[in-house]
Amino acid sequence: MTNAQFAKILGIPSSRLSDYINGRRIMTMSVGKQVIKGLGMGETDFVHLKNLIEFDKRKVKTLLPEVQLKEDEFGVICDWYHFAILALVPVKTFQPNANWIADRLNIPFEVAQAAIERLCRLGLLQIEEGKFIVTHKQLETSHNIPSESLRRSHKQSLVQVLDNMDRVPLDLRDVTSITFPMNRKKIPEAKRLIRNFRRKMATLMTQGPKTDVYNLNVQLFPVTKVQK
Repeated sequence: MTNAQFAKILGIPSSRLSDYINGRRIMTMSVGKQVIKGLGMGETDFVHLKNLIEFDKRKVKTLLPEVQLKEDEFGVICDWYHFAILALVPVKTFQPNANWIADRLNIPFEVAQAAIERLCRLGLLQIEEGKFIVTHKQLETSHNIPSESLRRSHKQSLVQVLDNMDRVPLDLRDVTSITFPMNRKKIPEAKRLIRNFRRKMATLMTQGPKTDVYNLNVQLFPVTKVQK
């Protein structure tokens, strides 16, 4: 029996079955029930499968409290709206459909739908009985990797700043800068301070009911010509 034939019996896409078999995706309870039904198994078997699913979920949460995306993964989700969708899920008015997400983020429906599917394939988002579940609370890209995908993401963030300066009222945004002479040897320490600041800011701003999704950008770069 081929993988496609087996998937048809279970009533799930063959690509998803392959993800389950190879550990790329954690099975949801609703899919578990569907599998048990497709195999003609009983309630006792479902209880056993349920325990395995719960174990996988606990294992992921234990091993990956803060996801450090590999470079190849980031290459797939380098566009800003993927992270925005993940951040949008806890918002009080969130609606689990691509139309609402597209309207809220001001992106085309097709882009929103493709992004949702991509997040699910990567295991960053699960959809269970119509409910969106973010599997990891904090996402970071690999530090100090000069990849094209990483640069693309940063450039998109800068473009958003320029666009929103004219669109968003002053009381809903903050754009500041400071110029100072600097000891280049302090750059590693500066990066650590910036990372800590970002995390503290995120912790502060995510307290209480969530109403919007914001993007915090911090740039540190030389305005003088770089010399070796």
